[in-house]
Amino acid sequence: MRQIGTLQTQTQADRFTAFLVTQDISAVAEPDTDWWTIWVRDEDQVAVARDALDEFRRNPDDARYHGVVREASAVLQAQAKRRDLARKNVIPVGGGRWQQSGLRATPLTAAVIALCVVLFVLSGFGRNDRSAAMRSLGFCDARHAQRADWDPSRTQDRLIDIRRGQWWRLVTPIFLHADVLHLLFNMIMFHIFARAIEMRQGAARLGVLMLLIALPSNAAQGLAPATWGTLSGGPFFLGMSGVVYGLMGYLWMKTVYHPGSGLFVNAGTVVFLLGWMTIGFTGVLGDSLQMANLAHGGGLLAGMIWGYVSSPRT
Repeated sequence: MRQIGTLQTQTQADRFTAFLVTQDISAVAEPDTDWWTIWVRDEDQVAVARDALDEFRRNPDDARYHGVVREASAVLQAQAKRRDLARKNVIPVGGGRWQQSGLRATPLTAAVIALCVVLFVLSGFGRNDRSAAMRSLGFCDARHAQRADWDPSRTQDRLIDIRRGQWWRLVTPIFLHADVLHLLFNMIMFHIFARAIEMRQGAARLGVLMLLIALPSNAAQGLAPATWGTLSGGPFFLGMSGVVYGLMGYLWMKTVYHPGSGLFVNAGTVVFLLGWMTIGFTGVLGDSLQMANLAHGGGLLAGMIWGYVSSPRT
């Protein structure tokens, strides 16, 4: 902190330091024997503050100094609110959920990952369509494909099990995975996004958000016609990627429209996942990699919508 000069009265000192605050220069006035000493906190702003002091001394009653005390008070209050908000949005490293183990801090995230791993093993590492996991949790039972009277192009046939009351199938395909890389990629990304949301908003909010994303994501992929090229749908799909895209979209909207929420996603992550989705839409990889593009797009759109509508309007 550097001294830049003195003023004769407290009124002048208060008015001038208030003026500096309105110019985004942090300053204080301290009483001395016969005057008030002006101090500036930032070394880089000393020269500007001294020039401002010279101008003030020449005409302390200039109109631009009228009302600066009230204006400076508003500026300081706004700064204090921002600091308080920042403190609320920081989870202390030495306490709170960060101090807990990963399982205790984010139980739903951990439980979902564990469930996906267990089901992956029970499904023969994603290869056994006849396993109980695949038959019971897919959009529809794969054994229907062996029936001569079952046509996957007909909506009523795709919904055959759901129409029988097995409503969980609208959600449960997200817990199934086709191979190790499929599982590994989805679980890594899910852990990053879900843990951030659960740490900030809790398990209940994360669970509801997953449902709100999984339903339209799975419906889009499961019910779309099979004649739409790279956007074709079908009942035999699986994976958490639609939810992953939805959680990313939710965090993206929070980053843009509600930065005070404490939720954030890196721009590089957004670009990477959008680029990967674009590759799927273009079909440049051909049949070498089957991607549930409508699940990705539907999940992303759902997550973005919920992230936007749950953010405060300014």
